[in-house]
Amino acid sequence: MKRKAFTMVELMVAILITAVITTLSVMTFSAVSESWTSATEYIDKHQRSDYALNQVVNGLKSMYYPHNGEQDAKYGFILMDNGSGEEPDDSDVIEWAKTGHAIVGGLDATADTVHRVQVMVLEEGNDDYRDPIEVTGLYARLCPDPALQPSSDKDGGDTDYSFGNSDMYQPILVVDGIVGMNCRVMESPEEGKEARNDKELFKDEWSKSNSVPYKVELTFWVKDPEAKSYRTNTAPMMRIVRIPIYEQAQDGASLPEDEAKGKGKGGTRRRGGSSR
Repeated sequence: MKRKAFTMVELMVAILITAVITTLSVMTFSAVSESWTSATEYIDKHQRSDYALNQVVNGLKSMYYPHNGEQDAKYGFILMDNGSGEEPDDSDVIEWAKTGHAIVGGLDATADTVHRVQVMVLEEGNDDYRDPIEVTGLYARLCPDPALQPSSDKDGGDTDYSFGNSDMYQPILVVDGIVGMNCRVMESPEEGKEARNDKELFKDEWSKSNSVPYKVELTFWVKDPEAKSYRTNTAPMMRIVRIPIYEQAQDGASLPEDEAKGKGKGGTRRRGGSSR
């Protein structure tokens, strides 16, 4: 006798198999979609962080130091070492004098003059400044050339125009997603030659605030938006910068090549700035 239909058991097995396949398909699609979104966000964050790191590197390359034959602490490099730099609380703070558009941007009038810049990582909710920090990321503070700052107020007061005045210069967000920054320095070329291994090339301390180091090593820590158990929560990005005005900052004198170029032209050209 011929069978004209499926039995109830066969239908239930078919429905069960279909349900399992559908469930697995949905779970696979969801996992792939989530991974794609996470990877896209992570790549975007890395690209923006890499751009910000390049801005800081360019800012370090455009350091300014006057040609007055003396060392001047107003134009020196400052490193405040707070730890390893993997979290906002143990991130370093760096400060130096520069010219140009790096970090500042081309629309800011400050870019056309000598100015000091302070770079740091701040955490969401930080209330050390006039306005609370709304998002964790890399921040910069800008102040004009110390030579342009008034010596006293119009009313006879003595205002602090340095970065020590937290109400004077509000931090500006450079890029979010950076949760830590570590800075190390190589004091001189001789220090690099004497080092026995890579760990000795750079140091966490810099005490010569009236000068600039030979090289600077910067490490940014970028937050993983979807940290998995087999990943670390942050990923490092590192650059090493050779400071062009290192030799000049040792005594405040102009470099030999600058003197040669300025000879017979009525003066010496300022590195990183306009002619005097």
